[in-house]
Amino acid sequence: MGQQTSYSATVPHISGGLRDTVGMLLQASLAPSSRLQYERAWYKLVGFLHSLGLVPVLPVPIYIMMFFIAHLHNAGLAPASIISYVSAISYFHKINGFQDPAKSFIISRLLIGAQNLRTVSDVRLPITLPILTKLVTAVPIVITSRYKQVMLRAMMVLAFKAYLRVGEMVPGSPRTGQNCLQRQDISLNGDLISVSFRHFKHSRKHGSQSLQIPGGVIPASLISPASCVRDFLHARGTVQGPLFAYVDGTPMLRREFDFLLKHLLEFCGLSSQVFKGHSFRIGGATSAALRESPMHRSEQRGGGLLMHLGNTLSCLMSPVRSFNYCLFYSL
Repeated sequence: MGQQTSYSATVPHISGGLRDTVGMLLQASLAPSSRLQYERAWYKLVGFLHSLGLVPVLPVPIYIMMFFIAHLHNAGLAPASIISYVSAISYFHKINGFQDPAKSFIISRLLIGAQNLRTVSDVRLPITLPILTKLVTAVPIVITSRYKQVMLRAMMVLAFKAYLRVGEMVPGSPRTGQNCLQRQDISLNGDLISVSFRHFKHSRKHGSQSLQIPGGVIPASLISPASCVRDFLHARGTVQGPLFAYVDGTPMLRREFDFLLKHLLEFCGLSSQVFKGHSFRIGGATSAALRESPMHRSEQRGGGLLMHLGNTLSCLMSPVRSFNYCLFYSL
């Protein structure tokens, strides 16, 4: 019988190609947004440990996790944010073969306690059609750049009509530009606006989807979504990359959009504390529900979903993106 070799002894001799494939598969198992979220959570924990004079090592002791949760709560983080941080740290434990600290009874009770002590509700108000009209009218007065005028107008109107999250329109940083709407994701056919969604909050579960939006003049207003989008696309050109970008392809970042929106709101006498970028999504979904014209869905040849505005509320119970639009617009 030949000499046997232990597995541990052979690990260093496994080819680099296999190691690279393992890394590639692990990386592909997480959405880019999840990777960024996990990185932020880990750095948050590292910063907390450094403040205590401690060095971060795995596994993190349960008592450290307890104090970390208390630290996040005292810092004013919402319970959902605390849970997401704990979930991210759990991932690092499980991926390295350690026990999941979130499974600890005391950790689960602390998270429940944070939820029970939640005192601040979501104060974001919907941007209704009259408010949208005010903002659109104020754009050329507040914004001096002609290019920014047409871009911001298109962003606000499209966010209202397509119930867009801000993160679906613009990235938080240049390195995540591929996760928002791209130039090739939008097209016009007369007054019909077609938008393809490849990256959104639930895209890992439901896959890419397409949306067709009537772009004619919105009733009780002078706003034509198709005209706003057409003007912007004409100014922007055909350079590939993030949709809401400057002529050189540099994307508008979320902080810039928030800054411009804040100035518009203040000019219109509206509080930026209760009206946010997400308020377009809330207002658009609310207006659609009140008009009894939420999203329908139908199969599109070649896969994906083609969703358009209809005349029934039945899709409010749809499990796809329209469900998130119309029922959970505040998420």
